[in-house]
Amino acid sequence: MYKTSQVVFSPRVRKSPYFNSTMKYGAEAFSVYNHMYMPISYEGTVEDYNNLLKGVQLWDVGVERQVEIKGPDAEVLSQFLTPRNIKKCSKGQAMYAPFLDFNGGFINDPVMLKIDEDCYWFSLADGDALLWVQGIAAGYKFDVDIQEPDVSPLQVQGPKSTELMSKVFGDWVNDLGFYKFKEVNHEGIPMVIARMGYSRELCYELFLKDHTKGDELWEMLWQAGQNLNISAGTPNVILRLEGGILSYLADIDRTNNPYEVGLGWMVDLDQEDDFIGKEALHEIKRKGPIKKLMGAEIKGDPITVFNEEHWPVFVGRKAIGSMNALVYSPRLNKNICYTILDIEHAKSGQEIIIRSPEEELLATTVDLPWLERAKK
Repeated sequence: MYKTSQVVFSPRVRKSPYFNSTMKYGAEAFSVYNHMYMPISYEGTVEDYNNLLKGVQLWDVGVERQVEIKGPDAEVLSQFLTPRNIKKCSKGQAMYAPFLDFNGGFINDPVMLKIDEDCYWFSLADGDALLWVQGIAAGYKFDVDIQEPDVSPLQVQGPKSTELMSKVFGDWVNDLGFYKFKEVNHEGIPMVIARMGYSRELCYELFLKDHTKGDELWEMLWQAGQNLNISAGTPNVILRLEGGILSYLADIDRTNNPYEVGLGWMVDLDQEDDFIGKEALHEIKRKGPIKKLMGAEIKGDPITVFNEEHWPVFVGRKAIGSMNALVYSPRLNKNICYTILDIEHAKSGQEIIIRSPEEELLATTVDLPWLERAKK
């Protein structure tokens, strides 16, 4: 389903600690994300999706590079960077904590981990957010140390992920709460194990703290999963759209604010602390958003290609927005997609026309998500 051309590996783009394992177990296509190689296909998008749903899967997400903020002003700076109220986040807990610009637009949408009272990690989406954080810290003279630590995430995904994790690390994994984490050293491999991941399936994220141990960690999990239908996979666009999960720069970017993409719930305008974009978000909330993220279901046969650009959306001859991502979902038996539409047309049941480079596609808008999060 992906259109690919030859990738030439070079020192200019960084390999993750799991790169050799991804090649060993059949990675057939890569993208570049955060200046790193990210595998995007093993047996094919649909095949990788089906493999995950019937077992357990390892995802190399080392491209989620970390920003570590440490020091006396770590909490103050971390709060200034995000509209979330991070005082509600305890040590050993994670929180989705997007970075916004001064107009309320998305700079990045990382997950924050509170490692200690004076130490925070931000696990980044694509983009040079480390430079943004360093610039804000220098400009406002925060007393912090900012660096990229030696941390490389690996995700364990699928209905048998808890079974695999408890088999390798112990029964305590069964009691690990959603968006909670624990620091461990397992057989000489230091890591943070979190109950979270980039899908609505049952999943875990292992933040390896020693890049020399990547293949060892992968192989440990791989061998333990031999009777659990283990496979290698990647962040999957079908899973992402089914679950209503957003991809920064694919689905949203700096032109979007939280209120128009269903993330107004995470903006705390009532907190006493200031944060970047607070004044702008007050005004956006007062006036109301002018556009809105909606799902849509496209009529016709299964679509077997991905959009390489955003496609325009129309009602009649009037342009009303864009279609940002689409895919055929095997378990829903539908072509599903994300659209961002002018607010007057952003309602469930709206008939729309999506103009692809080849043809006009008829679709009907729906509320997100299609699927809820899987339970243990």
